[in-house]
Amino acid sequence: MRLKRSVLDASPETLIDAMMDGYVAWREACAAVEKAYRDWLSARRDDEAAAFVAYSTALDREEYVAAQYRRLIPSLAMEDD
Repeated sequence: MRLKRSVLDASPETLIDAMMDGYVAWREACAAVEKAYRDWLSARRDDEAAAFVAYSTALDREEYVAAQYRRLIPSLAMEDD
């Protein structure tokens, strides 16, 4: 989820929609992390390294999506002023 300036300058309704989209994207990324972690834990010895890379990649993706979601919060809070 990449934020465009137009989203940050948008109406409260548009910002709320963007917040919901961001939240859903973050929850999906969290679910992917959980699945990758379970896959890593249950991986056969020969597959452990690849499973760890997949888990690490999922963590990085979740962190990125969370940061994008967090960027919307100050924008929404400014609407209350």
